[in-house]
Amino acid sequence: MRQTGRGQGIQVLNARGITTVGNLGSASDFTDIDNNWNNVNTNLDQFATDAYWGQEKTYDYYRNRFNRNSINNQGYLLRGYVHANLVSMYGIPNNVNAFWDTDKMLYGDGGTQNNVQVRPLTAVDIVGHEITHGLTQFTAALGNSGEAGVLNESFSDIFGTAIENYAKGYNFNWTVGENTGLIFRSLSNPNAYSHPDTYGGTF
Repeated sequence: MRQTGRGQGIQVLNARGITTVGNLGSASDFTDIDNNWNNVNTNLDQFATDAYWGQEKTYDYYRNRFNRNSINNQGYLLRGYVHANLVSMYGIPNNVNAFWDTDKMLYGDGGTQNNVQVRPLTAVDIVGHEITHGLTQFTAALGNSGEAGVLNESFSDIFGTAIENYAKGYNFNWTVGENTGLIFRSLSNPNAYSHPDTYGGTF
């Protein structure tokens, strides 16, 4: 899952079995012998195809809507790692997560949260959300805490949702993460998921 047709390229690699960030250089390629990427298996490798498609659509959205050549406007290589063990790599509580780590995407394999079985976090709105953190890093350079962090997160929600709707032919929905099995936020009704709808308001 590599290409050079968009900017400096798009890549999705397999991080299964890697326990430290420093060893990501040994991540392997996903391959398919007939280029028909219906790679459903017990390792859930089909979610790598979702991540790859999401990274393509994120690039395309910024290129076609804003004439931007990737997130730094200089063709930045969009690299993602699927099956990332975020618990061992970053010490976070579980793999129900995905995030932009200053230069790359990492996708956790999901798990149980709030009594819901969550699939790997490779849904296109999540991919777009997280890569937009990279765009923010290269532009406004907003931090991760306080008001700057709130703006950073909300811009990613907005653009992640816009990217999903662009990718799916503007068949609009306003929730984040619904294709993983668990809705994380709603842009149309933030209070429904214990998030604020006004500055200093409820939640």
